[in-house]
Amino acid sequence: MKHLFSILLIQLSFSVSAASDQPSDDEDENTLPYVEIKRATDFSLLAETARAEEKIILLEVSASYCEYCEMLEEEFIKPMLRNSDYTADVLIRKIDMDGYYPITDFSGNNTSPDKFTRDLKVLLTPTLLFFDGNGNEVSPRILGINSVELYGGYLDDGLTAGLKKIRSQ
Repeated sequence: MKHLFSILLIQLSFSVSAASDQPSDDEDENTLPYVEIKRATDFSLLAETARAEEKIILLEVSASYCEYCEMLEEEFIKPMLRNSDYTADVLIRKIDMDGYYPITDFSGNNTSPDKFTRDLKVLLTPTLLFFDGNGNEVSPRILGINSVELYGGYLDDGLTAGLKKIRSQ
């Protein structure tokens, strides 16, 4: 009987701790909807979509070890994915320059993330690139994060300038 009481006490303590890990009703209201940044694997198909929908391709070049990439994603990229003002005009994708998965470049050739980013002369992460539906860069790339306070403005300027070029062609 003594062991049964101990087992019940242990189960009760696990139940209480598991219940405390659950978000309260107040926390649910403040939780942002889950979004995932899609990994770019076929740039030729992505370019077709961009041309057909007159959208700009925003490519985040990141690396698995890059803490600034995580900050960029949480502070800027994921909020953009939650905002229809952006998703109406922008195809947002990500590539891990240290990844080991096959990709197809804008010309339809098979390559790797490492070679693709080297061909684009991307040397550091994070780097944001702005492409039209032909694989041409249409705005100056954004290298690193130098000022979180100003970064959103730089990002919006790049998107606005790129969309202007795309839609005037």
